[in-house]
Amino acid sequence: MKLFELRAIEDSLQAFLAEFPRINDRLAIRREELTPQMVDNIVEAYRFLNTLLEKEMDLFTPAGLHALVELNHIVLCGVESETREQYYEHLQETRRTFIRQIREIKDWVLKNRKESNPWRLATGFYSRALSRPQLFLEGNHRTGNIVLNYLLISRESPPYIVSVDTAPTYLDISGDIKFTENGNYLDTALRMPGHRKRFQAFLRDTVNPEFLCPR
Repeated sequence: MKLFELRAIEDSLQAFLAEFPRINDRLAIRREELTPQMVDNIVEAYRFLNTLLEKEMDLFTPAGLHALVELNHIVLCGVESETREQYYEHLQETRRTFIRQIREIKDWVLKNRKESNPWRLATGFYSRALSRPQLFLEGNHRTGNIVLNYLLISRESPPYIVSVDTAPTYLDISGDIKFTENGNYLDTALRMPGHRKRFQAFLRDTVNPEFLCPR
């Protein structure tokens, strides 16, 4: 696999950060505040993912799952040991939640990763991680976007990185996915396929090779 171009990712996320208050006003469901620290942590998570790619680690093997949850830890707390110590109990509970939720998602990915097109594969993971019960205690959108990009490039598709132009659609569809799983099985069964179809089309139209390092 290719590696992620960290400078291009950071530039896009910084532009998104600058425009976030105006973008948030346009969303169907407003989001929590986006902070510079959140952006820094996302970039650090991609840096960590690049080290995994260099080692050819598969995130959906037993060993890779430890790295997958570590991506979420970096998204939430960064890499500083003092911050990790401060949130130790929260991170431990995150791991316990992850262990409970990941099996069904992992099994779906392993079953479909060779047969599905890259956008269906990434959407399948993302929608399952984001809908309730969510894969992580916090940071599901941010971590989910990183992992879906891992799956995209594993199938030789460029990644999708949030930008000023694409963020409103991305966040609104993500919100639809998250809140469709509301305990009503019939409602979910009727609505989720449509959300997944829209998200697949969105990914197909917005992936961008500029966020990958040239070989």
